[in-house]
Amino acid sequence: MTRILVLNLGSTSSKIAVYEHMQCVFEHNLMHDMSLTSQSLSEQAPLRQSLIEQTLETQQIQLTTIDAIACRGGLLKPIVGGTYTVNTPMYDDLASGQYGLHASNLSGMIGYQLGKLYDIPVYTTDPVVIDELLDEVRYTGLPGIERKSIFHALNHKAVARRYAAEVHQSYESINVIVVHMGGGISVAAHQHGRVIDVNEALYGEGPMALTRSGSIPNDLLLQYATQNDFSVAVMKDQLTRHAGLKAYTGTTDFKVMMAQYDTDAEMKQLIDALAIQIAKTIGERAAVLKGQVDQIIFTGGLSYSQTFISLIRNYVDWIAPIHVYPGEFEMVTLAEQAYHAYHQKITINTYG
Repeated sequence: MTRILVLNLGSTSSKIAVYEHMQCVFEHNLMHDMSLTSQSLSEQAPLRQSLIEQTLETQQIQLTTIDAIACRGGLLKPIVGGTYTVNTPMYDDLASGQYGLHASNLSGMIGYQLGKLYDIPVYTTDPVVIDELLDEVRYTGLPGIERKSIFHALNHKAVARRYAAEVHQSYESINVIVVHMGGGISVAAHQHGRVIDVNEALYGEGPMALTRSGSIPNDLLLQYATQNDFSVAVMKDQLTRHAGLKAYTGTTDFKVMMAQYDTDAEMKQLIDALAIQIAKTIGERAAVLKGQVDQIIFTGGLSYSQTFISLIRNYVDWIAPIHVYPGEFEMVTLAEQAYHAYHQKITINTYG
């Protein structure tokens, strides 16, 4: 029996799960208050690690019985997709915040420490910094500024592989457009197993989302920052946490918004605008794939709404058929890839 511990830490919670022979036998989401989450990552790490260990102990799950640890990927230097060993160079980059400070860094930081403590191999798969972009799509029009690849890589590749398996093909043999719709929205062109174009979802490039602004005309964005005397740090916070649908509605509850779609004219127009923005971005990805698209795949929390999917479908179903995988598949995908790595069924990459 192969037992995998999965760690998926976010800004306000720590998701943990244990899989035995690829079946989830325990899953829990530890919610944290601001007294913990307001601390630095280095201060949070030992406290969250202790909470995770205590939670497992209450379930009588001994870390000495864990065969492998699977961690959500954090902010690292750009790397190609795949499964990596969480080694010392990766830990150092996550802990130092050299490539960015985000709560997701804690997954690898804590996984690494537990791995050292209990002599367990630790893996991560498809972190958000996966970079397989075509060189041509990196250009922005300002020398020295290049587009970055930061997106929901883990869930993107997970649903693309699931679709490929369902049609009895390999991920490396298909062309798909994957649309992850959650707090952020990322729309990617997957060509033969590589994400060759995607909007930088962390800071809101592309369509607006629940809390992200989406792309804004340069002059108006500069004017907004100047009029409000916002620093770069404040602007980043505005564009990623206080913009998008939340700025218009005061909520991030998409179910509440969709419940008002047929009765509130302003809400209908806002939702229609979101659908059009996503559809336009899908069209961009179809152009990069030169129209050779096998499937458009929707995933993430917003894709639970069949009404919203239908709104987008009206604009894009001429491009390719549509498949929907509501929600996210992060935990099970991390477990699956760690299981395959532990049994040496896939290539294990080395970060450094």
